Amino acid sequence: MSRFCTQCGTVNETDARFCDACGKPLKPRTPVPAATPSASAAMELDTPLTLALPARRLPWPWLGGGIALLLLLAAAAWYWLQPQEPSKDVFMAAINQHLSQHDADYRRKVCLRNLPYGKQSLVTSPFDQASNAWLGELVKAGLYAAPQKISNGFFGEQLEYQQTDLARTAVVDGRLCVGSGIEAVTVTQWSPPQTMGELLVSQVHYDFQPRQPVAWLTPAIRRELFGEAGKGEARIMLLRKDGRWQVADDGERQALEAAVFMQALAKEGIERAGEQASTGLKAWLGRLFGPAEPSADDIWQALLDYSPLLAGQQQGYAKQDCTALAQQPETFSCRIRVGGSSERVLLSKNGDGGWQLRLP
Repeated sequence: MSRFCTQCGTVNETDARFCDACGKPLKPRTPVPAATPSASAAMELDTPLTLALPARRLPWPWLGGGIALLLLLAAAAWYWLQPQEPSKDVFMAAINQHLSQHDADYRRKVCLRNLPYGKQSLVTSPFDQASNAWLGELVKAGLYAAPQKISNGFFGEQLEYQQTDLARTAVVDGRLCVGSGIEAVTVTQWSPPQTMGELLVSQVHYDFQPRQPVAWLTPAIRRELFGEAGKGEARIMLLRKDGRWQVADDGERQALEAAVFMQALAKEGIERAGEQASTGLKAWLGRLFGPAEPSADDIWQALLDYSPLLAGQQQGYAKQDCTALAQQPETFSCRIRVGGSSERVLLSKNGDGGWQLRLP
C-alpha cells in the first residue's frame, strides 16, 4: 500500500522511511493487532471436533423372537420326522381322520333297520305291544305322528303311524340314520404290530358313537341302536408308513392280509400254499388278529331283522359265545340268552357286510 507524506503530500513507496520530495521522516505504520478470540471461541477451538451420532439400538426383541421361532420349527420338524410309536392316542387320531374322510362308508353303522323306514306309513296291530312301544318312542322324538285307528278288512282295527318330514330327512336306503357317520371314542385293544417289509401292521379294536348326532337321538333310540353300552364296537387295520400310523385302504389291507398269511406259512415250512392258502387265509387272520365274530349288537340287529317283535325283549338279551364254522366261511354258531332261555343261532355275512340269521 502507498504512503503519503504529511508534510508535502507526496506519494511514497510502501516501505519508504523518508519522503522522496522533502526528506521528512515518514511516520511509522502502526501494526493492526490480530483479533483475539473470545474465551468461549477458544474453548471451542481447543475442544476436539466430534460428530454427534444417534445411539444404535440392537434389535434384541426381534432377534430373540426369531431365535425362538427357529427353535420351535426345529422341534416340530424333529417331532414329525420321528416314527410314531403305537399308542391309544396315536391310533385314535389316525382312525378318526380316516372316518371323517369316509362318512358315507360308515353311516350304516349308525342307522336303524328294525323297521321298514322307507315307507311313508307303518301299520301295526293294537296287540303288537313291542312294535307299538318302539313306535311310541319315535312319536315322542317327532319322527312319526300319533297313530290313527284304521279298519283293514280281515285284520280288523289297526294302528297307522304317519312319518313326519323330520324322519324323511333322516332315512337313507330305507334305514333311519342318527348321524352322518361314526367317530371313535376309545381304542380298547390292538394286536402286537407285525413287521411287513418296511411297514408295521396292527389290528385295532375301538368303540364308536355317531358323528354329528341328530337332535332327536334319545336314550331309548341309542339303546336300540347300540345296546345298553350306548356305543358301537368295530375293528380296523392300521399300518405305519413313512413313520406315521394310518388306516390301510382296501388294496393295502388285502395285500397285507395275504402277506401275513404267506409269512405264517413260511414259518411252518410250507413252500406252496395252493388251495390251502385260499381256504386257510381267514383262519390265519383269525389267529393273528382275533376271530371276526359278530358282536352282541350285530347278533341283536340280526334277530330284529328276522323278527321285529323281539324289540321288547332286549332287556333280557345277552351274547354268551360264538364259534366259527370251519366248513362255512364267515359263518358263526352263537349261543345267546333271550327271555330267560339259552338259544343257539347261526349267523353269516350278507351282501352289504352286515350279519343275518341263517336257519339250521
